Amino acid sequence: MFFTLKVEYGHPPIVQLSVRSGWARQVAAPGWAVLDGCAVLDVLDWDESVAPRRPARVRAALISADYDAGMHGWRAHADSLDVRVALSPDGDASLVMPWDGPRDDDLETASAA
Repeated sequence: MFFTLKVEYGHPPIVQLSVRSGWARQVAAPGWAVLDGCAVLDVLDWDESVAPRRPARVRAALISADYDAGMHGWRAHADSLDVRVALSPDGDASLVMPWDGPRDDDLETASAA
């Protein structure tokens, strides 16, 4: 992922992300460009059991920015993460972040029981 943060005086920061060539047609056009507040860089797996199909796993951009009143000004950080997509009964999509799921020691405890 290529990531750029641009700031013009008196305006909020603008984030620019690079995406693959089919992104506009395969991700943005069906409405999956932003899920749960994160930019979707790619859909890795689709849930074909429903029509229209929905993303089951995506590569999401995790972006944070802060302002340093000293010499740096705006500073930004970004990373990409492959995550599952959970859908509510109403059809609302949310990302299942690794820190929200069961921990390894929880799984070991459950399997030992």
